[in-house]
Amino acid sequence: MKMSERMKKFLALKDSDLQKEISVMQLSILNLRIDIANHKTKGIHKIAQIKSDIARAKTILNGRLKENNGGE
Repeated sequence: MKMSERMKKFLALKDSDLQKEISVMQLSILNLRIDIANHKTKGIHKIAQIKSDIARAKTILNGRLKENNGGE
C-alpha cells in the first residue's frame, strides 16, 4: 500500500479505531522481532515501515486532539 493510501486509511478512521490500529501495529512489530530472532523471517525493513505508520497515525490522532481542545 502506498503512503498516501495509508494516510487516507488513517484519516478515515475514528479516534478509537485509530488507537486500536496503533495497538495492532505495535503488536505486529513485536511479532516481527520475535520471528527475526528465531530466524523465521528476514523482513527487517517491515519494522521501519510499520514504525513510520505508527508515527503517522499518532500524528493524526494528536492533531485531532489539539483541534478538539482548541489548539492548546
